[in-house]
Amino acid sequence: MRLRIAVGFTLITAVSQAAEPPATTAAPAAAASKPAATTPAPATTRPPLKLAVGDVRKYMMPKDYVTAISANESDKTIVVEGEREAPPLRSEQPQMQGLGAVYSLFRYPTNAWRLFIPDPKAPELGPPDPVPQREFRRGP
Repeated sequence: MRLRIAVGFTLITAVSQAAEPPATTAAPAAAASKPAATTPAPATTRPPLKLAVGDVRKYMMPKDYVTAISANESDKTIVVEGEREAPPLRSEQPQMQGLGAVYSLFRYPTNAWRLFIPDPKAPELGPPDPVPQREFRRGP
């Protein structure tokens, strides 16, 4: 217990010393000889982003520009229609078996619960039935 406290105290002390800037004794003497009128330069700041498009007529043909300006409000509405098949759910994908299952426990820890329930899409276990099922028919 004492060892853990000593190690913890040592780590905290090392971190706090690393966070403080090193003290130099020459800096105060040099600062006293210089006049106080000099101030440090402010950090460089970036100019604001210019998001304006500018003159649209530079980017569009004149006939397209006139058509866009004179179009009805219903013509300006853009409707995007499309159907995309949803990606398969991870719970519907086949589960890994054997050593792959151990790997997937560490690779996908949030899906580890799937390894402890039966896989609904797994093939039947055991040997195939050697006797074929009898075909049932009514009549001759």
